[in-house]
Amino acid sequence: MRVIEQRRRPSQGLLRRGLLTALLAGAVALSWTQFLDEAALSNTDATFKRALATFAVARALNGVISVAQGTELAVQPVGVGVTLTVGEILDPLNDLVERFSWLALLACVSLGTQILLAEMVTTPVLSAALTVTGLAWMAALWWPGRGTARTVLMRAFTVTVFARFLFPLIAVATGWVDATFLADRQQASLNQIEMTQQRIEDLQENPPPPEETAADETSWYQRLGGFLDDQRQSLMANAHIPAMRERVEGAIAELINLFVIFTIQTILVPVGALLLAYWGFLWLWRWSWQSPAARGQ
Repeated sequence: MRVIEQRRRPSQGLLRRGLLTALLAGAVALSWTQFLDEAALSNTDATFKRALATFAVARALNGVISVAQGTELAVQPVGVGVTLTVGEILDPLNDLVERFSWLALLACVSLGTQILLAEMVTTPVLSAALTVTGLAWMAALWWPGRGTARTVLMRAFTVTVFARFLFPLIAVATGWVDATFLADRQQASLNQIEMTQQRIEDLQENPPPPEETAADETSWYQRLGGFLDDQRQSLMANAHIPAMRERVEGAIAELINLFVIFTIQTILVPVGALLLAYWGFLWLWRWSWQSPAARGQ
């Protein structure tokens, strides 16, 4: 049994060293091909453009609401005059839009920072450092009696590979989650908000006609016609009010949906990726402190 175990240990050590060599060669090749970098920048750039478009729509909606808040709707049910200000209906939406604008701006800053950091680590300097440490570790793996050198080179390679690939991997993860789960929902919410904006603009450009006060000298026929016109105008205003409230409630729901989307894009996915990378780095660092026999080298 001891002879069999002694034969298995060298073969297992060779297999592990062969796998490590293949992984090191793959990491070095990936750092120079920039396949991961291009995918990261492409996905993050698309997400960044959608975030900018969302921020622009939010600011435009805020401006339209600010202009429309002074519009008045004259409601006159059966001769009883009531004047409603559009701002009373739009106030809840306007407050939420202002808060959402800050979140959309934060999303743009976060995605822009990810793009910048991903571009910074694609420099040939980091790729060269990763190549040197990777090749040196490969040589130490197959050089007998170099346990200390292996440990030092492994730690150097671990630091270099995390510096080189951390931000591109976070960008890829963010872009994948966005394209798979969030992009369609974000676009649908934007379409609904743009429809609400158009509805408010239409109301601002074509408000219901104001109530006309009939003169005392008009005939009873003219007064009857004026009364009927007033009731028609009142019905038009009454039709605007529930439609506007329905649009506002729908826009509020879509803004909350965008709150969730941007929270996932700018907080949950990047922070989750950073935590996974941190735990992976700690595991490799502790593994490097083990003896070469424990690591199978």
